[in-house]
Amino acid sequence: MELSASDHDGISLACRLAPVAAGPRPLREIRPGFRLFVYLRGWQRFEIDGRRFDVSADGGPVALALTLTRPARLAQIAWSEDRMGKLMITAPSDWASALDLQGAAHGDALATFLAGHGNSHLWRLDEESVRLARLAAEPPAWVPREALPLYRRARAFDLICLTLRTLALRRPENELPRPAQSLLGERIRVFLLDHLNEPLTIDAVAQSVGASVSVVQRCFKELYGMTVFDFVRRRRLDAAREALDNRGVSIACAAFIAGYSAPSSFATAFKKAYGVPPKLRRRQAVPFREAAE
Repeated sequence: MELSASDHDGISLACRLAPVAAGPRPLREIRPGFRLFVYLRGWQRFEIDGRRFDVSADGGPVALALTLTRPARLAQIAWSEDRMGKLMITAPSDWASALDLQGAAHGDALATFLAGHGNSHLWRLDEESVRLARLAAEPPAWVPREALPLYRRARAFDLICLTLRTLALRRPENELPRPAQSLLGERIRVFLLDHLNEPLTIDAVAQSVGASVSVVQRCFKELYGMTVFDFVRRRRLDAAREALDNRGVSIACAAFIAGYSAPSSFATAFKKAYGVPPKLRRRQAVPFREAAE
């Protein structure tokens, strides 16, 4: 599913929940303004005015805030070939002037960020931001079709509010990782994804990337905000969720995909991760599968 951008009062929201088309993309000009990119899954590499951005949600959802005070040139370099889960919220260049930041706590720091061309900040999303982003991308079934644009727009404003708080309180540890750490973390991540359906031990992971167990554990946690096996569990749960949504597999089959021998344990982990039990998720997906057929 891919949703086109909605625009009202200068704020727009675009969602992509679909495979990304392969092939080169032309260099294009983008308008000035504030942009918030939310990645629920997938990864993307691109350049804006020659500055490279490498954003990956494989360790958990992330967001990138970017300020452009003049037109800029965007060049797409590479992107994930599987399903992309991405939201982009944009606001016009004069939007920040209406915020009246004078006298507000951390207002000076926030105003400085919003006024500088190319200012950016990358961070891992907290649970509330992830919840809002998922609601914007996939609104609940009870929302009437006529109200969907308004509902998504409301969630976009909620995300902007949380982003302003994050930008006002940003700390150095939330910035992009060092190149060496990023390279090691990527090797670990690729190995885990390549062996996701196999039994894994931390010793095997460490041996595969040529680092000690302690270095692997520390690097991955610092880079992705979770342990190696939290990452493995989450990706296996994601695979089970995709199977429930798109193939309508049984709960027992979904539990097997996620690596659980007991469906009850799988149901507990699934509900903790996604907020609904797998049986309800499977039931909610039926009308959408039937409509697609």
